[in-house]
Amino acid sequence: MTTLVVSSSTSSSFLFSKREGPRGRLGGGMCFPLRKGTPRTTLPRRHHHHHRNNRKRTTTSIPRAAFLRDFLKASSKNRKEESGAVELFEGEVNEILESARVAVFPTAEEKMMSGDAEASSSTRFNSGFHQGEIWGNGEHLGMDVRWKLAYANENFIDECVNPHLAYVSGFDAERNEVWETDFSGYTQTLDLDDREAALLATWIRTGYWVSRDCLETKGLLEVTYVKDTNENERVVAVKLKDDGLIVANVFLCKETYLPKKVQIKCCGSVETWKYSRWKAYQHGQFMFAETCEIIGSSGSTQRFDAQGYRAKSSSKTFSSPEKRFDGELISIENDDDNRVGESSGSSSSSSSSSSKYNVEVVKCSSDHVLVRPYINGRDVGPFILDTGASGLVLDQRVADDLDLATFGEVHVSGISTKVKCAFRRAKELKIGKLKIEKPVFMQMDASGVVSGCSERVAGIIGFDAFKSSIVDVSSGNDKTVHIYPRGYFDANDWPWQNVSIVSNVPHLKARFSGKGNHQTKLRMFMVDSGAGGADVIFHGRAVESLDLENALLSKNEVRRTSTVRGVSGSGGGGGCAEKCVKATLDWIEFENEGMRVQELKTLLANGSGFDLSEFGVGMVCANFLNSRRVVYDMPNRRMCLFEEEKKPND
Repeated sequence: MTTLVVSSSTSSSFLFSKREGPRGRLGGGMCFPLRKGTPRTTLPRRHHHHHRNNRKRTTTSIPRAAFLRDFLKASSKNRKEESGAVELFEGEVNEILESARVAVFPTAEEKMMSGDAEASSSTRFNSGFHQGEIWGNGEHLGMDVRWKLAYANENFIDECVNPHLAYVSGFDAERNEVWETDFSGYTQTLDLDDREAALLATWIRTGYWVSRDCLETKGLLEVTYVKDTNENERVVAVKLKDDGLIVANVFLCKETYLPKKVQIKCCGSVETWKYSRWKAYQHGQFMFAETCEIIGSSGSTQRFDAQGYRAKSSSKTFSSPEKRFDGELISIENDDDNRVGESSGSSSSSSSSSSKYNVEVVKCSSDHVLVRPYINGRDVGPFILDTGASGLVLDQRVADDLDLATFGEVHVSGISTKVKCAFRRAKELKIGKLKIEKPVFMQMDASGVVSGCSERVAGIIGFDAFKSSIVDVSSGNDKTVHIYPRGYFDANDWPWQNVSIVSNVPHLKARFSGKGNHQTKLRMFMVDSGAGGADVIFHGRAVESLDLENALLSKNEVRRTSTVRGVSGSGGGGGCAEKCVKATLDWIEFENEGMRVQELKTLLANGSGFDLSEFGVGMVCANFLNSRRVVYDMPNRRMCLFEEEKKPND
């Protein structure tokens, strides 16, 4: 998210997800959807193997996630009525699930309950093995697509292909891995929100969520009753066991007990999955919704219509491709004779061996790092190098001048709203030795983000430059940027921090303190080199739940504010802004090596902006990152923060 905070600030971050379209998070907070119907990144990846035999599911109290609290808000009178309903039905969740199970697996359940001797083959759907393959056509990211969903119990592979882009995601229970392959051929493991949302959305769609194998044999989900609605619906909340944070609210029809819709909050917004045209397959043993519509918070709609079904999956394996970090369209020159950091404890790099990996840097007076790439062989101006951007952004005037192909549409998440953008595709993008063939850009205006630059900013370089290489950014006014091949650094004794990826944006853990040593628990922070004007920004949900305004500011202290501006969509429209309260963080200490930094310039948001992950509390921003040397090693899911006073060539 390229965010610049002065009296009025800006952000360049964007996100885009495959469900809504590329999960676009814009610089200084930039994400974009890359999946068809399941969250990337980082979404939803790290539960222990969940095959726990004979573990019985138990109902628990209603989850406390912010989304669920908002969902339950009502008038005083209605809250009293709903309180009685929860007390009445909370002990009857098993009955609700049994009704839903009979609805999804009708013939199988009837035979099982009647004691039919021939039930063994039918009951495999709900008590043992549930597999199949469904395919069809639809509309995704503003384009016609072909899709296929193959599943076997909790395992699945979900494919979505159109003439311009293709995405594949899956879950391999044996490895306990949710994975995704994007249009460039790059494959990664999904973490946190991305992992959880992918599992919940797909298991509900295939019906596995109500099977006995899921709920009783393996105990994968926790289900609680929420309420009955005036639309003849019964709502249950579903989340992963073992501290899952993403909640899927399933609206069951009270007459049929088939899901009418599902609402999932992921990557900072709520998506609604609507199911219709339920059809019986396999001689009435299995029900599947022939039409699935995914409606984003911005109103964007993806539609998938089923056209065929077979009772046995054609997939022999659900594991991810062996080729992981190098997409077929991404390459970088490697030199095995010149490696950096192999000597013990050294953080220096040889200028002679690393100079050929140097990237031209454009100076500006703000906290942003600007680089000068080449598109189709042409220098089109400076771009923001932004870890908070989940993809590439290009100004429409530049794209038109290059005569780039236009296709599809995506709704990109900015600071406090989503903006509608078109896709533009070039032949080649070069940044130093890094070459990306057939790069896909979000068409967006980022010109108002950076201050003190003599040229108009032409775009943003996000995750595409980080995912298959090592990016080394020095500190100080005379910055240097190097982009090295994956594996170039072999320095395990450096102060590396573990990184998780959510929506193609890196996150790391840190503990922090306010007045009176207020907070010391490890929390998750987005790493956003495009968010200028602050060291740390906390999103509104964290400010409220952790009472940060009282923790960081004295009771009688004057509240000073700053406005954070975001980027705008195609044609310059749709910019966004959020007002924040200024504060000072006493210290922040990162998870590994005990690195502690004192006195950080902090902003406290009061809205939903900057809120990408249910696991996170905010972001570490450009002020902090650019005051020290930082090495981003995303292929190994790590980054190195050097002490501020250290110089790279000491």
